[in-house]
Amino acid sequence: MQLSQKLKSAIEEHPAVLAALNNKNKGNKWDNFTRTQFNLVAKVINKHISKEVLANPDLVEMNLIIGKQNLEKQLRAMRCSHLYDFIKHISNLGEYRVFNWISGKTLQSYWSGGDAKYIKINSLVVFLQIPFSDWDEWQKVPDQRKEAYHNTLSRHSLANNGFGRSSLSIVKSYYIGDYFLYYPKTDGSRNVIKTPFILKELENGQIIVRSVSEGHRYSGKVIGIRDGCLYITCQNLDFEEMEQYVFNIGLETKPQVLFGVSTTVSVRNRRPVALKNILVKQDAEDKNFDSIPETELALDTVYVADSEEAIIVNYFKHNPNNIITTNSCRKLGDVKTLVAG
Repeated sequence: MQLSQKLKSAIEEHPAVLAALNNKNKGNKWDNFTRTQFNLVAKVINKHISKEVLANPDLVEMNLIIGKQNLEKQLRAMRCSHLYDFIKHISNLGEYRVFNWISGKTLQSYWSGGDAKYIKINSLVVFLQIPFSDWDEWQKVPDQRKEAYHNTLSRHSLANNGFGRSSLSIVKSYYIGDYFLYYPKTDGSRNVIKTPFILKELENGQIIVRSVSEGHRYSGKVIGIRDGCLYITCQNLDFEEMEQYVFNIGLETKPQVLFGVSTTVSVRNRRPVALKNILVKQDAEDKNFDSIPETELALDTVYVADSEEAIIVNYFKHNPNNIITTNSCRKLGDVKTLVAG
């Protein structure tokens, strides 16, 4: 089976492809392209396909753009067994590394009259963001194939700067639960705060955050996962203050501890500060977890050996730069007098 001219033309005229080739002449003959040019086109296509996969993991789960054996091979290479591990891997690749859904060599063969497999054609249709209901207009799809996925697949636009549906699916699979949040105080005491931090899924599918410190009630939502980090934003319900969290989710399938940072405003001088944060997930369920009061932990207190509090306090005690405080506005010349502390 060969690519239809309709499909070829759409790819040749795609704005992202034209921009990458720096080519405004849509009449350029692709059958004369070099391998280097096709490799560049493949990179553009693969980036877009990965974004669509993050928005709609069904594309992978139903083996529409990657074969079952290839997917199993990828999971074995990552020493994982779950679909979401593969999706998580795709989301962690970042801006300059892309999964090879289709190669430049394969594209070059198609523009030279070579045959194409259904899965590769599907990948190109996904790149073009064609609604699944219109796939049969772009290629010949058996009726039973269309029926199998008719109720599952549809085009979903990307939103929230790249945070897609599967990003939240990963959060729901691995990170929903009750945590204790630990972070250093900004009042100069060097004490550490321990407070409940709850990630909960609502009936509408949204993932919300609840955190209650003394006199500081926070409510927020999980934005999603990108480049291996979990993004959360919270609003202080008692003061005009926002908290933004970024946690490194690492490579653990179900991590017990998440390290991150938060940006907020110091209570002492109302300057922006960045704080080290640690989330420790709780194994036992507690129906009244959200009513547990905040605890202030002194770094010089002796705690029960190997207890959660002892381990976390010891970490903060022996790690410098737990708080980064910004300076006030200055003239450029004044910056020379500042000494980093």
